Amino acid sequence: MDNAEIKARWPGACFGCSPTNTNGLKLRFRHAEQGCVTRCSLPDSLCGFDGLVHGGILSTVLDETAAYALFAHLGRFAVTREMTTRFIKPVATNTEIVVEGRVVRHDKVKALVHCSIHSPDGLLLTEADSDWVFVKTSRIASLSGVEEEVLRGFLEQCRPQT
Repeated sequence: MDNAEIKARWPGACFGCSPTNTNGLKLRFRHAEQGCVTRCSLPDSLCGFDGLVHGGILSTVLDETAAYALFAHLGRFAVTREMTTRFIKPVATNTEIVVEGRVVRHDKVKALVHCSIHSPDGLLLTEADSDWVFVKTSRIASLSGVEEEVLRGFLEQCRPQT
């Protein structure tokens, strides 16, 4: 995989990835083997204990990364059914982290995605396994108010460009 940037920009107001959500994380992803990767730094405003990223925010980052792994690797929409998160080491605010998502297995109905957060030097900080259920684009359009054609274009832009 050439680790190229995923070109797609979410057309809605997603907290995790939308470029238009002024309070959001504005995460950007790159293609990786079986999924995607991102680098980011989370500000003090997202702390639990002062200086440490809130666990709920870390779970959100892992969930968003898992969704993009599915978009990038399989070109499909899915919703999280269950996620198990393991907090291994504290994650400091204002410090770069590397977040990876990898599709472990999938069938026509569901998928399992493994995500991890590492320090830039490779120390494992947090990881999660999540189960996903695929949903029709029409269902996402109905729930989000975004036209199906726009959503199909989004998925197309998530796939590796050849």
